[in-house]
Amino acid sequence: MGITPYLNNRELSMKEILRKCYVCDKQKQKSINVDTDKFIYHNNAYFHYDCFIKHKLKEKTNKLSKEEIVIIADKMVFNTRTLKTVSESIDRDRLVYWLYENYNISVLPSLFFIKLKAINDGTFSKGVNVPISCYDLLQIFIKMKSYLDKVNNKNERNGKRIDLNQRVNYDLAIVINNYDNYLKWRQKQKTEVIEKQEIQEEVKLKNSIPINSIIATYKDKDNKNEEINIADILDEVF
Repeated sequence: MGITPYLNNRELSMKEILRKCYVCDKQKQKSINVDTDKFIYHNNAYFHYDCFIKHKLKEKTNKLSKEEIVIIADKMVFNTRTLKTVSESIDRDRLVYWLYENYNISVLPSLFFIKLKAINDGTFSKGVNVPISCYDLLQIFIKMKSYLDKVNNKNERNGKRIDLNQRVNYDLAIVINNYDNYLKWRQKQKTEVIEKQEIQEEVKLKNSIPINSIIATYKDKDNKNEEINIADILDEVF
């Protein structure tokens, strides 16, 4: 899935997601920032872009010129971002770091990660018969954050206090139960994007209405919809 297109920079501000460079990082060092650095994943290892080129040039079996290696490296940078292994690993870290920050915890128990893998694989329970990615879980957590806080506040007022790790699991159960609502919300976003594109293309063809005014109109609509909270969709459910 890669980096989510639905979340803005403020929502994603969290601990940097780092990877160890096979060439330049020493033991326990990680200097590749997956959000800002140009990097390559090759043979189960991560490389800075420049480190990969230097590494290949020094290989005893190398018969390629630097220019040829650069061409290969450029293709591998693009391919790296599309690799399932890479994107799922980054999405998992992004979810876990968000949980750390938003629930004010520093450690999640090993059982949580076992449960998370089962959710990703679609084997968590008979009631959940499809895999749910960390990418989607994070988006639902963020979209439901205000609702989850309200549920927790209500529970505390009723004397039902739980520790932070228990709350993560409690909220995770709510998130999973609303996966279908999230899919409906996501489809709605895609439909609106397609509609805007179609209108813009029509305006361009007719050349009768200034395109800037159309874009401004839809930007205004975007601003109104930007704060859409999936909890609004859940009003009928709860």
